Amino acid sequence: MSTRSAAAPQAPASRTPEPQRLDAARPVPRPPLIDEITVDHGPRDLLGRFFLMADTASRERGVALSFGSFDELVDTNARNTSSWHPLIPLFDPKNGGLGEDNAFCIVGRNTQGDIVATQAARLYRWPDTSFYEEARSLRLFYADPARMKMPKERCEISAESTRSVSGNVCFSGGGWYRRDYRKLNLSAILPRISRALAFTRWRTDYTVSVIAEKVIQGGMADRSGYTNVDWDLRMYDAPPGTVRCAFVWMETNQLLADLADFLVGFGAQVDVRVDQRRA
Repeated sequence: MSTRSAAAPQAPASRTPEPQRLDAARPVPRPPLIDEITVDHGPRDLLGRFFLMADTASRERGVALSFGSFDELVDTNARNTSSWHPLIPLFDPKNGGLGEDNAFCIVGRNTQGDIVATQAARLYRWPDTSFYEEARSLRLFYADPARMKMPKERCEISAESTRSVSGNVCFSGGGWYRRDYRKLNLSAILPRISRALAFTRWRTDYTVSVIAEKVIQGGMADRSGYTNVDWDLRMYDAPPGTVRCAFVWMETNQLLADLADFLVGFGAQVDVRVDQRRA
């Protein structure tokens, strides 16, 4: 199966990347993400077309996607503290619970092989509990909160919707885009890939995330496709600091409808670019 679309806005030829450690390991890249995706659950035509279009859109923006390791995610976070707050604990391998059967990390590399974008997802199976209970107890973040959490760390939640989120729940997060790649609309592409991939792998009931207040104010929820936004969740004395966040979520029907809308909207944007180039 293949598709072809008009070229998307290209990244500037001249860049001033953020300073990075010279001793950072650069592992041998894995195969392209699209070659490692299997549609196990859900509407095959919709998901297949979405993955192909999203991968094409990323490549047209100068970003090649592949699976990465959570060690790479942690290392990339540590090397880019000027543009990225400390990683939320649930994506750090040292806090336990991450495995190939319940988590994945996606990295985007430029033509020089530098990681310029990241996204991650983690599955929680909660048949008898909820997001509210797991976050309040810090089990969302740590395999053993009593031993692993920071001395005064706690999580307080007033978002009522968190009490009803249970079952197979995907937490999608760990998103970052290097500053010189932030006007390419990658934040409309990678979060959707993460949600769709988690759904087809794990048959998720919900996809959720928490987004810092300032990031919400910048329009991130809208760009990444979340329409359910509830306030609030507050992390105190946690690795990212003390942060007020919105709780965002999607049910399966919303996820699939959003992917269908993305395909239509992306196609319309392509048509506009073609018309502009012909004018």
